[in-house]
Amino acid sequence: MAKHVSADQVEVARNVDLIDYLERKGEPLKKEGRYYRHQVHDSLVIKDQMYAWNSRDEKGAGVINFAKMFYGMSFPEAVLDLNEQGYKVKQNVQEQKPKESYQYPSHYEVNDRTKAKDYLTNKRKIHPKIVNWLDKKDLIAQDKLGNVVFKWKQQGEIVGADRQGTSPMKDGRVFKGIDRNSHGSAGFSVDIGKPNSIYLFESPIDALSYWSIKKEKLKDTRLISMSGLKRQTMVDEIKRMGKEGHKVNQIIFCTDNDKSGRDFAEKYHKLLTKRLSCINITEAKDWNEDLIKREARSRRNRGDLIEKS
Repeated sequence: MAKHVSADQVEVARNVDLIDYLERKGEPLKKEGRYYRHQVHDSLVIKDQMYAWNSRDEKGAGVINFAKMFYGMSFPEAVLDLNEQGYKVKQNVQEQKPKESYQYPSHYEVNDRTKAKDYLTNKRKIHPKIVNWLDKKDLIAQDKLGNVVFKWKQQGEIVGADRQGTSPMKDGRVFKGIDRNSHGSAGFSVDIGKPNSIYLFESPIDALSYWSIKKEKLKDTRLISMSGLKRQTMVDEIKRMGKEGHKVNQIIFCTDNDKSGRDFAEKYHKLLTKRLSCINITEAKDWNEDLIKREARSRRNRGDLIEKS
C-alpha cells in the first residue's frame, strides 16, 4: 500500500478532469443538461469537479476526494492512480460565475392536468382528494412533455421543482429530475394545519403516499421531500419553521427501507435525541410501494365480500 506521494504528484492529481477520469475508468455516465448522471447509481450526479451522491448523503468536490469516496482509496492510492494514465487536465476557470437564481419556466406548463392526475391517482394510488387539493393550491402541474411537476414553494414563491415522468422513455426508464438552479436545500413541501412537526421523505410521491395512508390521522404537520437524502434540507427546514413562527416539537424520519435510508434516519435520530425525533420506516421498499400494496389488499378484500354476499 502506498504511503508517501510527492507534492508534484498531488498537484497533478488535483488537476485531473473528473469526467475524463470516470469515463476512462469505464463508469457509465450520461450527460443531462449541465451535469452528468451515473447510469447504475442514478442518484450520483457530477458537475465540473463537484459531485453529489444523494442516496448516500455524500457530496464534495475534487477528483481526489471522489476517488477516496467512490473507490475506497486512501489519499496516496488516489494520487498515484490519478498520475498513472495521463488523464485530461481540467480547464482553468478564470472567474467563477455567480449562480443563476431559479426562475420557474411557466411557459412549459399546460392547462390540462389529465395525464398528471391520472398518473398520481391510478398509477401511484395517491388519494384523489389529495391530488385535487394540490392542484387547487398550485403545488402540482403538468408540463408539455406530460411530466408531473412538483413545485417547491416557500412563502408563496416557487424556489425549485421536481419533475416526474408519467410514461417510459425510449430506453424504458421513466424520467425523474430536478429543475436547473433549484434552491439547493429546499424541497417539495405540504403543510397540514398549523405545522409543529416535520416528516422527512426522499421524494414528493413518498410524502403524498404517506399522507394518503394516514389522511385521517395527520394534523398540524409539514411533509417535506429532500429529493434524496440531504442533511441540509432537514437543517434549513427546521430554521424555516422557526422563522415562520412554528415551534418544531418533533421530526419524523420516513426514509426508504434500504441501507442508505435507514443509515440516514438512524444517524440523525441519534444526533437529535429521542425526545425530538423518531423513525417511521415502512416494511415495504418505500411509502409508495406500501400504499400500492394496501390498495391491492383492499381491492381483494372487497372482492371477497362481494363473493360471500
